[in-house]
Amino acid sequence: MKKIIQFLSVIVIAIFLGACGNEEKQSTSEEVNVHVTITDQTSDSTISDENFTVQADTNLLTVLEDNYEVEVSEDGFLTAIEGHKQEVEKGVYWLYEVNGEMASVGISDYLIKDQDHITFDLEATE
Repeated sequence: MKKIIQFLSVIVIAIFLGACGNEEKQSTSEEVNVHVTITDQTSDSTISDENFTVQADTNLLTVLEDNYEVEVSEDGFLTAIEGHKQEVEKGVYWLYEVNGEMASVGISDYLIKDQDHITFDLEATE
């Protein structure tokens, strides 16, 4: 009986130490800075121009959802930020750039890098 109690004690301690090790790894995750500018070109207005500190490799959709009221279609396209909605029938869409270049992936696939400058523009396309 004594050996069973010792064995169970070792298992409990091992589980506890393992859980503490995982917790420490999560809390030391690298943070990065990102600057987000959101404009509505259809009304020539700036909706937001802010800096955020986020965990490295956070996707852009998460940053938006954590800081703004956003709507995303079922197929993953951004349709509204802070009540400013795209209008498909008028050819008005949300477009975004990363560090001055048109993005080549969707917002859920783009992983934030340190010092990124992300610009969202609601604008009419031709």
